[in-house]
Amino acid sequence: MKKIMSIGILLVLITVCLTAGCIQPSDPHETETITITDVAGREVVIPADPQRIAVSGSGSTRLVAYLGALDRVVAVDSQDGKTTQTSDLRPYGLANPGLRNLPTLGTAKGQIDPERLLAASPDLILKSVSGTDLAGEADELTAKTGIPVVLYAQYDPGTKPDEFAANLRLLGKVLGKEERAEEILKYFDAIREDLASRTKDIPDEGKPTLYVGGVAYSGSHGFYSTQPNYLPFRYLNARNTAAGADTGTGTTENAKVAKEQILAWNPDIIFVDLATLTAAGGGSIVELSTDPSYNAMTAVQTGEVYAVLPHTSMGANYETILADAYYIGKVLYPEQFADIDPAAKADEIYRFVVGAPVYEQLNANVNNLSFTKLEIPLL
Repeated sequence: MKKIMSIGILLVLITVCLTAGCIQPSDPHETETITITDVAGREVVIPADPQRIAVSGSGSTRLVAYLGALDRVVAVDSQDGKTTQTSDLRPYGLANPGLRNLPTLGTAKGQIDPERLLAASPDLILKSVSGTDLAGEADELTAKTGIPVVLYAQYDPGTKPDEFAANLRLLGKVLGKEERAEEILKYFDAIREDLASRTKDIPDEGKPTLYVGGVAYSGSHGFYSTQPNYLPFRYLNARNTAAGADTGTGTTENAKVAKEQILAWNPDIIFVDLATLTAAGGGSIVELSTDPSYNAMTAVQTGEVYAVLPHTSMGANYETILADAYYIGKVLYPEQFADIDPAAKADEIYRFVVGAPVYEQLNANVNNLSFTKLEIPLL
C-alpha cells in the first residue's frame, strides 16, 4: 500500500513540475547539425539529415541525381523547371520528369529570389558555381533567409577527375550519401578503364582521322563547333583532328573552327553531335548536305558520317559522354566492341547513374537519329 502511495505522489509531483515549467520537453523543431567546408572554403552549419533541398546553378540537379537524392528536391533552377527541348536532352530530367513541375528559384539560370526560396521552405540550398566568387552572395542570402547555402563546383570528371570527386564527396557528406558517391566514382573509373583496355593495343599507324561537329556550348551550333579534348575520342585513343585547336578561351571545352581549317583537315570519319538539330539554319546535317565544300569532303563522299547523342545541356552530362564513347568505339573498332550493343550499353549506364533507362526517350528527342550512319545526299 505504501509503495502504491509513493508512486502516486511521484506522478503528481512530475505533473506539477511539468505544469510549472521545471522540466522542458524536447523541442520537436530542434535539428541536429553538422559543419561542412564548401568549395569556397566557407564553414557552413547545416542539418545533419536534410530532407528538403533547393538547387541552383548550371548542372546543380545533375549531381544530386547521381547521388539518388532527387526525392528531397523541393525547388530547382529555372533551367531545370522549363519543359523545353533542351531540358529533354538531360538524362536526369528524363529519368525524373517531376522536376519540371517543381517551383523555380528565379527567372534565369543561377538566380535565387529570396521570396521564392522562402515559399519552398528548404532545409538548405545547394548552389553550383564556376568559382568562389559567389561566397559573399551566398552569405548574404543566408542572412536574408536564415537558410544555409552550400557552394560546390561543376567539374568535368574527364578532365578534372580529382576536383569532380572532391565535389561529389562533398555533396555525399551533405546528403548522407557517401557510399553512393564512392559507387559512382568507381563506376566511372571502371568504364574509362574498359574503353582504354579495348583500344590500347591498336597501333597509331592507320588509325582514321576524326572530327566531331555541332557540339553544343552555351546553345546550339553548326558544324564549326567542336571540342579539342572530345572525351569519347580521348578515351578510345582515337585521332581527333581538332586536338590542340585554339578555343579562344584558354580551355579545351569548345572551339569554333573556320570552315577552311575543317576542309584542310578533311577527316576520314565525321561524327555529328545532334544538339546541332536546333541550331540556326538546321545545323551540321543541313550544312553537310547543302554546302558544296563540306559535301565534297572524304567522309561525306564515302558515307562515313555518324550521329551521336548530345552531351551538353545545363553543363556536360557525363553519362552521355560515356554512352557516346561506346558507340564511337563500335564504329571505329567493330572487332574490339563486338560484344557491345550501343543502345543497350547506354541504358545500362543511364540506369546506374540517373536511375532509369532513358535512351529511347533521349533518342526520340533527336529525331531517332542517334547511333546511326547519317544519309547525306551527294551534290
